[in-house]
Amino acid sequence: MIFQFLRALLVLTGTIVGVAVGYAVATEYTNIIEVENPQLTLAALLGFIGYLFCSIAGRELHLWLEDQIEHNNSYDLAWGAIGLLLGLVSANLLFVPAYFLMYKGFGDVQFNNKYLDGLVPLFHLVVPLSFSLLLAYLGVKIVLRYRRYQAKINTDGVAARHKIIDTSAIIDGRFADLFRLGFLEGNIIIPRFVVNELQFLADSSDEIKRSKGRKGLVSLNQLKSEFPDLIVIAENDYADVNEVDAKLVKLASELKAIMITQDYNLKKVAELDRITVLNVNDLVNALKPIFVSGEDIEVKVVKKGKEPCQGVGFLSDGTMVVIEDGGDHVGETVKTTVSNILQTGAGRMIFCRIGNQK
Repeated sequence: MIFQFLRALLVLTGTIVGVAVGYAVATEYTNIIEVENPQLTLAALLGFIGYLFCSIAGRELHLWLEDQIEHNNSYDLAWGAIGLLLGLVSANLLFVPAYFLMYKGFGDVQFNNKYLDGLVPLFHLVVPLSFSLLLAYLGVKIVLRYRRYQAKINTDGVAARHKIIDTSAIIDGRFADLFRLGFLEGNIIIPRFVVNELQFLADSSDEIKRSKGRKGLVSLNQLKSEFPDLIVIAENDYADVNEVDAKLVKLASELKAIMITQDYNLKKVAELDRITVLNVNDLVNALKPIFVSGEDIEVKVVKKGKEPCQGVGFLSDGTMVVIEDGGDHVGETVKTTVSNILQTGAGRMIFCRIGNQK
């Protein structure tokens, strides 16, 4: 109800101001338009423009306020009210001296036109009111932005732990799919020194490094566009630390955050400092299908193996399959039986015996 009242008041004010200005201008400059009654015509025209402008502005303001109330929790609204109060107090403290100076300098201004002279008090009202509204808006925006930034960085709550992403994970890009699918939650912290490293790679004279750097920057920009409320560019830097990996470990330790990386050595170093590390490759290996000896699988033989008569194929997840007596079936899809499974640090290998050709 109060929104409708304020909107109506804004429209009424805009219409009155338009009518007053139009009538005053037409009275002062009688030849401004060639009509029988220029005062009435110009007053009606500017009054309509004021009505139209304030109607649109009032509607947009009304919709914006309702959207803010609907999409912000009570905690944000409370902080917004604090920002509003601080903005209004600041406006009054700053504008009181300026208001007295303005009133002293322009209080006795006469335009020799009763209509324009009648607008002088309105000017004294509109200027401080506009200044107060501007600082109130800035107060709300600044306080809310500061609170949200602190909420993203602060890890003392019970919310999901933040994720620090290193250069290798950004270039790889697969972790973003885990956020899209909801398997990972919490804020994504991208340290500034990681962004700088990506920029350095993108500017490298080495073609491979340049390609990786540009891919990482594209991945980062896509991430920011998809998750604008989750991405935090952390400005934390450590002048006493030179290595980017060491800075990542120190930042993750300070923020009690989870690190996402594809770097095996960085993972081991971080785990020594009791930092939880997520590696997409580990997840991929954990989700690979489990086969047991004697199970039948179909695989396409893509090349010959190292041993005579051996064939080599790959499953859809990239697992290498070594096929006994499969060397003569390169390019064919054959039915095989699992004979042995070898798990190594680099991944998993499956050894099969060839069965019926498909």
